[in-house]
Amino acid sequence: MSAAADQNDAPCYALADLSDRDRNEAVELVAQAFVDNPLNQAVIGAPRERRLLCNRAGSQASLEVALGRVEVRGARCADGSGPLLAVLVAQPPDRRCLPMPSWRSQFRCLAAQGWRVAQRWNQANFELEGWRPREGHWYLDLLGVTSDWQGRGVGSALLADWLARVDADAAPSYLETDRAENLRFYQRAGFSVVGEESVLGARVWRMWRASPASAVQGGTTTDGASRPQGGTDVS
Repeated sequence: MSAAADQNDAPCYALADLSDRDRNEAVELVAQAFVDNPLNQAVIGAPRERRLLCNRAGSQASLEVALGRVEVRGARCADGSGPLLAVLVAQPPDRRCLPMPSWRSQFRCLAAQGWRVAQRWNQANFELEGWRPREGHWYLDLLGVTSDWQGRGVGSALLADWLARVDADAAPSYLETDRAENLRFYQRAGFSVVGEESVLGARVWRMWRASPASAVQGGTTTDGASRPQGGTDVS
């Protein structure tokens, strides 16, 4: 899923892999970036402070297992100083099954979110997982940009950096977004909408980007019989 995306070509940013020492900063950025997303509101509800608390707990648990195992990249100002401006998390084709967070993290997450929110996130994730393509692909788990830097190209820079890695692997890629304003952002990067779903009442668009070889050879498309299999397409 993705937070609000920016719309301009990027100036120079320092992009780097994140480590455990960056975790708390990344947790806060992600929690803030997604707090007003439609699916976040559908799962958690009001007030906003409650959503932020739940997001911090969930992001802490998920980044605990993601760091060092999958692609976790961050952007800062060009000299590499200052706070994180954006975070990207993506799973390669061979890393879709990550270990569970520690029992301590799971307990803290459940204590912060409560049973109802935890169950609703489980339901949402179960539905989303059922629609994901069975063909091997890179999965963009999230791309979040801090609010002060949206529209200034930092998200574009981080996305382009990741897609260069994806293209080097000659692999397709897939994502979901619950924000209609993000569709053009990802379409400019080569993604196409392959489905529109309702998850707990929130609209979610599924997007696919073919591998460079498939695009050249006219193989897997987003509008024909060779469409990646991942659920019922309603686009």
